Amino acid sequence: MKRCSIIIHSVSGNCYIIGSYLRELLAVRNVDARLYRVDDPDLHIWANTQETTNDYYEDILALPIVSTSTLLKSDMIILGSPTRFGNISAEMKTFLDTTLPLSKDKGLETKFFACFTSCSNSTCEGAHTLTSMIYWAQSMGMLHIPFGVHDELDFCDQPVSGIVHLAGKEGAIRPSDRLGKEMEVYADTLSAYIQE
Repeated sequence: MKRCSIIIHSVSGNCYIIGSYLRELLAVRNVDARLYRVDDPDLHIWANTQETTNDYYEDILALPIVSTSTLLKSDMIILGSPTRFGNISAEMKTFLDTTLPLSKDKGLETKFFACFTSCSNSTCEGAHTLTSMIYWAQSMGMLHIPFGVHDELDFCDQPVSGIVHLAGKEGAIRPSDRLGKEMEVYADTLSAYIQE
């Protein structure tokens, strides 16, 4: 069975929710999907000051912390990060910076890649974050699998490059049923690339 590593940074819990749901969807499609987190030494501070963070604090901390060896063992890598000023979070950037040796030895070349984000203001803002993650994947020689265009969805306010969840102020709007349908369609696309 092919392995997919879903690597998240989650503060409000929304990237955790999306990553968990995507893991379930891929598992149903015969993909060995595993959920990891990047290290965030300040998450406890957010949990003490923001209710949305506190909702999933223990669940997020229970996830294993990703390492470069996790990436090397994966057939597909999916990144999920909050959007901060139109870019990935500092914690996700810190982790990605540790992968520079993998770009030099081409350790991730030809692995499949996908991404998602949760942001406050607009799909356009989130699309910039997706672009940052895709740029990292391309620099590694990975093969990006976009969300694409889907006529079968009644309504789809997603960029073709990945999934954007609009969470509103302080991340209080949780992923909805509509996003759930979009996630099912994306899981179908992703699993088709790595099913044996």
